[in-house]
Amino acid sequence: MFENIRADLNRKRRGFGVRPEDQTFFRQWITPFLEFGTFGVLVYRFGYWAYSIKIPVIRQLLIAVYLFVDVFCMAVTGIKIQRESNIGPGLVIHNFSNIQVLVKRMGHSCTLNQGVSVGNIRGSGRPTIGNNVYFGAGCKVMGGVTVGDNVVVSANSLVLADVPSNCTVMGVPARIISRQTVSPYLKSPVMTT
Repeated sequence: MFENIRADLNRKRRGFGVRPEDQTFFRQWITPFLEFGTFGVLVYRFGYWAYSIKIPVIRQLLIAVYLFVDVFCMAVTGIKIQRESNIGPGLVIHNFSNIQVLVKRMGHSCTLNQGVSVGNIRGSGRPTIGNNVYFGAGCKVMGGVTVGDNVVVSANSLVLADVPSNCTVMGVPARIISRQTVSPYLKSPVMTT
């Protein structure tokens, strides 16, 4: 849990202060951690960890704390990341409000903006998301689809079919608009060992 949280916070900090006026201690080390998106990620990581504890009494106490904090997080931030989702390190949520995530697996270095929904439709299965994927504001990824590595899902797009690696998709339903392997949105992935 702590390694994933460290990677999440480190990636958030690296991507936060990019302008010259952001190169102050406060903007680099304090401001990124006060955002609602960071709170939502921390609540998810705690819940995923709490359900994995093997000692029954401690597990039940931690789950009770998690359920209370999760409801508070949903009420305040509008972010709900289902604790049974398997999400790799380096998860960053920019902004807040109306973010729902329920995936089979999400790789490392994924970025979500406001209004993103990733989940299933009427039991059709959960999405599998690759590494270093960027979700634009208001996009939806629904059903048992697979999204490859290094993908940009543009704002307000609806993904209902598999997406290959190294591309940008846009539209309703989403179609590939670019096969460029480099996008400015994908420039700060977590280095995995």
